[in-house]
Amino acid sequence: MENQETTRKNFPRIYRFNAFIRWFTLIFAVAAIVYSVWLIFNRIEAESSKFVKIVPFIIIFFASNSLMRNLFSLNTIVFKEDAIIFRFLARKSVRIPWNSIRKMELEDARHKMIKISYEDENGQKGIFRFTLSFPNMLEIINGIAEMCPQAEYDEFLKNVIIVKDEKSEVKLQKVQLPGKDEDKDNGNKE
Repeated sequence: MENQETTRKNFPRIYRFNAFIRWFTLIFAVAAIVYSVWLIFNRIEAESSKFVKIVPFIIIFFASNSLMRNLFSLNTIVFKEDAIIFRFLARKSVRIPWNSIRKMELEDARHKMIKISYEDENGQKGIFRFTLSFPNMLEIINGIAEMCPQAEYDEFLKNVIIVKDEKSEVKLQKVQLPGKDEDKDNGNKE
């Protein structure tokens, strides 16, 4: 048990979006944009149908949207002893010291997001949002709660977070499946 606790505290802990998927999407989006531009300048003529003239622009729109989302969305979360760092591919990293986190809550908008309220080095209040679709989200939320016992949590997060006291109370129990004993009883009667 002690070994498990020490590995849980090892720093830095790094959580990443799958690099293969991220880079494949970026390369595919750039290739689609380049190919569409090439089509516009080399294959489309005045006699081409409207459909053929419009399709490369639609491809450029969707590919550039995918490219921007992958470049500017959260890529890595790093837990260090003194702070949590949110890293992006094409955006400045956000560093939040553990003792400055005041509140963490679920924001139920179009996309479900976690909102962290904190105070920066200048004493200014800041808000950082990241989506629930990031890999290992339950472990990340519990890690933040473990490092920030002083923070406030909304009802949803209070139900999701497993605090140290609850971990020690959890014990394996034999689960009785409904109908399992009934089948044995019916089998014995026949």
